[in-house]
Amino acid sequence: MQDQQHDVSLSCWTRRKLLAGAGSVGIAATGVLAAACGGTPAEAPKKVRSTPYTVRFMALGTNPWMLQQMEVFNREVGPQLKVQVSPEPQPGQAELWTKFQSTLAAGDVPDVARLKEIWVFEAYLKGAMQSLDGYFKTDKDFNAADLLPLYQDNFKYKGNSYAVAREVSIIVGYYNKANFVEFGLDPEKPPTTYEQFREFARRTTKAAATPEASKWGFQVYEYGTREFVLLWPLLHMRRFGAEFWNKDKTAIVLNTPTHVEVMSLFIDMINKDRSTVPPGVQVDGGRTGGKIAMWEQGTWDIPILPSRFPDLRFGVFPWPKKVNQGHVALAGSSAMTKASKDHDATWEFIKWWNAPDNQVGWYHNAGGNAPSRKSVYSKTPFSDNAIWKPIIPLITVGTTAPRPMFDRYTEIAEQMTPALMKGFRGEVTAKEALDEATRIGTTAWQNIGGSAAKAL
Repeated sequence: MQDQQHDVSLSCWTRRKLLAGAGSVGIAATGVLAAACGGTPAEAPKKVRSTPYTVRFMALGTNPWMLQQMEVFNREVGPQLKVQVSPEPQPGQAELWTKFQSTLAAGDVPDVARLKEIWVFEAYLKGAMQSLDGYFKTDKDFNAADLLPLYQDNFKYKGNSYAVAREVSIIVGYYNKANFVEFGLDPEKPPTTYEQFREFARRTTKAAATPEASKWGFQVYEYGTREFVLLWPLLHMRRFGAEFWNKDKTAIVLNTPTHVEVMSLFIDMINKDRSTVPPGVQVDGGRTGGKIAMWEQGTWDIPILPSRFPDLRFGVFPWPKKVNQGHVALAGSSAMTKASKDHDATWEFIKWWNAPDNQVGWYHNAGGNAPSRKSVYSKTPFSDNAIWKPIIPLITVGTTAPRPMFDRYTEIAEQMTPALMKGFRGEVTAKEALDEATRIGTTAWQNIGGSAAKAL
């Protein structure tokens, strides 16, 4: 199925340099190169590519390491395959999705894009994504069995995989150990229940002349209108046993007593306990400067914080179990578009970009998201990292649901977040905020003919 060039003039020395060199952080060689250098025998010869093909890659950001890797591919790997890559980086995730949708509407989509699971699903509903199952089954060099099902399954619809899960994460609790010591808490014992979490937030709060100068016990993921302002409370609601839909997915339901219980917890921490940074208060450097004791963030910060703030003593804890301990599995992917003019060439780039060494390279150099490969977690930098120890079981084998997967999810979620913000600001009760969010979300969903056919 794959269309590749069988010129093995790339020397074994060069191949070993690519795999071991710190500058390239390891390059996944093709089966042909492995065989030429005494490795596993290659598969049967494939059709030779007669003309070069340039793969357009809609990437996230302009990280120097990522751009360097694209240069490595073009200089040292791609020529053997008659494949080159042309990055089309977008400055942020929202910009990337907006740009992808505009190129889709214009009939000028890239060959591959870095898309979240929710976006791949939406594009799949529009018939825009290419199934990768043929490559997963026939390309033994890729080793699809090494992908973590927790994330990869979120790109599988009606039995077919439409992307490679690449950069994975869950949202966890972080805490500043110095703050715990200052307020008489054991720095090696983060909270293990929601009741203890709330009490620790109270105990590590200390008012000052201004909110900005105060010490706070907790800071939520974020406020505003972004989709994440719906997602972060939903993570906790699911943990308490609540869900997002009614039974047949014809309506959004966020206002049951369990939903209200969770929303009330955070509204009370903000407005009654005054232990949680409220909307409109900016605590500059609070998480790293000792003004915030606990906060929630993705696991991508685990490698980033030590490199940027070497004096910060922080810990990470899984959010406590209530009815369950589920964590939403988040992933960026390498998703191939159906409109690509050379699927085989695009696959060669996807395969290389998602080799274990390149995924670990991204973790170290380009944003901190963990790899989707099972094999890396038994090795450095994960197996011997005390901070990762309590998280690895959840990020690799835990059971969890993805974000709500449905057509126009981001758009509808961001119509609902202003109602939630009214609750966080203390303008309405938790029940009133959730009633309004439920009404807005359900109306928007039903206006586009929402049903189980448009949801996962």
